Amino acid sequence: MNWSAIEDIVMTLGLFAAVVAIIWLRARVNQVRLARQAETQQQLLAKFQSGRELAEFIETEDGKQFLGQFESDPNRMILVVLSAGIVSTVLGFGLLLLMIWENGFLFPGVGTTALGVGLIAAAIISKKLSDQWRQ
Repeated sequence: MNWSAIEDIVMTLGLFAAVVAIIWLRARVNQVRLARQAETQQQLLAKFQSGRELAEFIETEDGKQFLGQFESDPNRMILVVLSAGIVSTVLGFGLLLLMIWENGFLFPGVGTTALGVGLIAAAIISKKLSDQWRQ
């Protein structure tokens, strides 16, 4: 096995590890944020003595805002996936462009570009399905 092939493998694994680490860190931050939010909501709900008090609270503007926190926004997640796809595609094109000066960027470039195109396609399909399901 020559050194070029080893460098390709190491670069691909390093890129993959970096992507996995970023996704894991992002998920961990979201997990902590959601845990804190759930704790705050639980403390707020514990302050009500009866169901009637809770019902009156829900009728207020603050109550509607509180309930709005539980609604999911598919467009936000679609934008996150689309953004990741664009960044990955541009990074992949950059790696492929580096092949002009240095060999060994083919596998990471193609893999990263393919990942980006796949994420963009997933975001487009998700948006279309989301719009259809809301009708």
